[in-house]
Amino acid sequence: MQIQVVMNKILFSVIVFSLFFLSLSCNEKSDSAMPKYTLDGDFNTKLFKAVLNQSAADENVIISPISVSTVTKMILAGSEGNTEQEILSAYGKNTTKSSLLADSESFIEWLQTRNGQPTIELSNAFFYDKNNFHPLDGYKQNLIEYFNATEFPEDFSDKEAALAKLNGWVSDKTNKRIPKILENITDDEVMFLVNALYLKADWADGFEPDLTQEGDFALENGATSKVDFMYSDRSYSYYGDDNLEAIALPYKDNEIAMYFIKSKTRAISDVISTFNFSKFETIVNNMQSQRYMAYIPKFTIEYKNEAVAEALKEMGIKQAFIDGADLSLMAEVKNIFVTRVIHKTFLTIDEKGTEGAAVTVGGIGVTSLPPTIRFDSPFMIVLADKASNNILFMGRISNPK
Repeated sequence: MQIQVVMNKILFSVIVFSLFFLSLSCNEKSDSAMPKYTLDGDFNTKLFKAVLNQSAADENVIISPISVSTVTKMILAGSEGNTEQEILSAYGKNTTKSSLLADSESFIEWLQTRNGQPTIELSNAFFYDKNNFHPLDGYKQNLIEYFNATEFPEDFSDKEAALAKLNGWVSDKTNKRIPKILENITDDEVMFLVNALYLKADWADGFEPDLTQEGDFALENGATSKVDFMYSDRSYSYYGDDNLEAIALPYKDNEIAMYFIKSKTRAISDVISTFNFSKFETIVNNMQSQRYMAYIPKFTIEYKNEAVAEALKEMGIKQAFIDGADLSLMAEVKNIFVTRVIHKTFLTIDEKGTEGAAVTVGGIGVTSLPPTIRFDSPFMIVLADKASNNILFMGRISNPK
């Protein structure tokens, strides 16, 4: 019966996941060259907005755009015709399949050759039912060449064993922080494309734990929540205009930074509605060093979204998810389409910084008191590399508690 079902309709499911962030020490220096540009810019910000459109205004949302983009490109590698064109259009530039695949290959090569702080590990794999589905050799070669993907031919008739293998890979690639991503395999599903992104880092200049204090965080509904705020008085890279202000917190070795962005009107939705990659580049390129007393919330957030396919459809990638998708470069069978996209993230931010770093907070006279910047209402965060502005992850923090 199962074989008959597969013969009638071959499906495959895509799992996209995850980002884990943890402050840890690492003192080695990177000696590798960073990518000079990214083709993912518009895709990243459009994806973030599309995901937010599915979410309640008071929900914390943390996504890894580069993780979703990586799997989208893995789908692109097997697509032709209108399915291919819809994916290309979602990137918002005059891109080609070859340029997008080469962009992923370049980024992965950089990750493999660098050895500095922070630790960034991006892993890809494809699991498939070896008894009922046979990916074309050319497609497997593309997954290995452009994404360094590991091949796992499995027996999906033993669902328990196949799930254990996939979830075990997930747990291993996230240092056991996400021990399970997939709950079931349906009778029609024959392949899973999986991406995992793991990151650990120290702030270049950390926060003194003794100065962390509880304070009020203003929620969208007018209520307040008690939150622990990290504090530091020092120079920050700062940007401000009529609508928003932002500061950057770099990590050791100064290759990536987290950008904290808040609205001057206290409504972060006003900032997000007009936010795009061009605006992000404007913020990054026009920052200036200024002294601030900064209050930044500590938080640990877990996020799971099982409807990323709906966000991709909103971005114009529609045919890949319907019967009739042109994924003919994946396998000889023609009735293949994407069934679901799952994305799961874990993010924690605390005071940990460079080992032995000194944080100066006292000895300030009233006449030289610097301005204060408080992230005490819903705000936005972006973690990106500082050479190409490639966004590793984005988030809306509605309630750090």
